[in-house]
Amino acid sequence: MKQYLVERVKAASSYALALSKAERAITHPGIRGRFRELLIDNLITPWLPPYVQSGTGTIIDAAGEARQFTQDDIILFDKSIVPPILSSPSGASEGVFLYNSVIARIEVKSKVARSDLQKFISSSSDIAKLKHSVRGNPKAPYTGALNSLFAYDADAAGDGNSDYQLHRMIECMHSEKCDPLSGVVSMICIPKYGFWKLGADPSNPASRVWLRLNRKLPEENLAWFVAVLSNSCFREHAIKQGRGDSDTLEDGIGDYFPDDYVVVETE
Repeated sequence: MKQYLVERVKAASSYALALSKAERAITHPGIRGRFRELLIDNLITPWLPPYVQSGTGTIIDAAGEARQFTQDDIILFDKSIVPPILSSPSGASEGVFLYNSVIARIEVKSKVARSDLQKFISSSSDIAKLKHSVRGNPKAPYTGALNSLFAYDADAAGDGNSDYQLHRMIECMHSEKCDPLSGVVSMICIPKYGFWKLGADPSNPASRVWLRLNRKLPEENLAWFVAVLSNSCFREHAIKQGRGDSDTLEDGIGDYFPDDYVVVETE
């Protein structure tokens, strides 16, 4: 069953990547971009908890501070915590999402360039400044929304450097005065080149490092990206409810995927 689940998500990832190539025939860039967002959205949605949905729009906190970037491609929100303010009662998940409910946001690009990375880091930094509206006195601060970048392709290959895309992201983070280990950016997935996530150092779990999935196939990079998002949604739901993420049967599909990562040197 474990291998079946991995192969199932890999097959769905291959299908999504193949469909994305077919969208090149659409001449309207806005429609083409939205189709590609929906491809990723539809790949992720089956593996989310029943109380987590996806939408598109903007995120605000209780203070209502104005943000420089207000259109977020894919927003994963927990409707059991705070209801969204949707533009239509018909079920279309477009509207305004209160920060308390937001678990993750994913920016989707067709072909990511350095300028896209800088904008993504700026928008992620904006999100990181938002505040939760908390009743009482929680024992620990709640974690913020997870910011991830997904791109179908990149405008530079990096001359065979397997971590070029991550290093380019980190260069942009430094230029934007954003600490690469701060958690402002959580994941980057460009299936053709790799999947990277911020995680615990295997040799020192108290420290954060960037990890690269030790796989080569594009569908594997995308499948593991989906699996990590699935686990993150279950975990963050429990944390936002004040229950913690241990001693529970609630879990995503990530635990069924091999933990096959290598530490990337980023200094």
